[in-house]
Amino acid sequence: MLRQARTAGSASFIVLALCTGPALGQDAPPIPPADIPDGAAPSDPMSLTPLLPEKIDPAALLKTGKSDMTSSKPTENRPQPGLMLEAKLVDGGPTIPKGVVWRVFSKTPGKDGKLPLVREVEGGAVSLPLKPGDYVVHAAYGRAGGMKPISFTGGDEYETLVLNAGGLKLDALVGKDLAPIPNLVKFDIFPGDGASGEDRSPLVPALRDDQIVRLNAGTYHIVSRYGDANAIARADIVVEAGKLTEVRMFHQAARITLKLVSESGGEALANTSWSVMTPAGETVFDSAGAFPDVVLAIGDYTAIAKHDNQIHERNFKVEPGLNREIEVLAK
Repeated sequence: MLRQARTAGSASFIVLALCTGPALGQDAPPIPPADIPDGAAPSDPMSLTPLLPEKIDPAALLKTGKSDMTSSKPTENRPQPGLMLEAKLVDGGPTIPKGVVWRVFSKTPGKDGKLPLVREVEGGAVSLPLKPGDYVVHAAYGRAGGMKPISFTGGDEYETLVLNAGGLKLDALVGKDLAPIPNLVKFDIFPGDGASGEDRSPLVPALRDDQIVRLNAGTYHIVSRYGDANAIARADIVVEAGKLTEVRMFHQAARITLKLVSESGGEALANTSWSVMTPAGETVFDSAGAFPDVVLAIGDYTAIAKHDNQIHERNFKVEPGLNREIEVLAK
């Protein structure tokens, strides 16, 4: 599905969303308990461990792997009764084979008013020895998660958490089909659409291209930054449960290298301070040095160089994908 998305500043973009997997889903589960004890978990349930191993086709997202348990059924030889847990991306889907952080909380608040953490383990399908009682079970899989209240009566009991989650993979191109300069593109993922998304801290900050992040199904606002100046693209996308959604952002920008010279083609002058301004007078870049470079959105700019208490200027234009050097002549 190819959609024309809105523009951000002078940076335009297109979003290409490709989903794989069956169209299964359900209402999103509630958020984790607000009173998860600080520092209770030595492992990070919000890690960006890839949803898929490297060099595996995205369709493998929905293939069943080996469980951490030798059997998902109660066995007569089990030495200690326990609560057996498994998580799935969608109802009816395969068990997530690994990478789930399980937390079990007592449903009775402690003296501090928080739910005490009783058990924590990482894996796929797991079995946890518990005393009979009421609990809240929380499963985190990357940035996706779900919880479920349970009453454990003892013996062997079996519970499944359906996370209603999928995967999101982001990348970017410059112009129509040019690869961006390596390591200069990063993505921020905000919950909700653009109307309210950027008013909050990003759910996933500074994600690099070609990484896969696990998310609960829903709408997200993506901000793609190419460099550290004004080359920014935005889009609202939908992650569907049980699917890997691929989004491609198209930046209309280029990298510009600045140099102050005494004559055309001459050596760059050191000890130079730089500013780049838009026709409206907005400063989008400040730096110092002989060869500063900056990624700029397409448009018209003025480069201002200060050297030996003298000011030198040059107007220039940025075109999509045309990385080039801009000489400012010291007159």
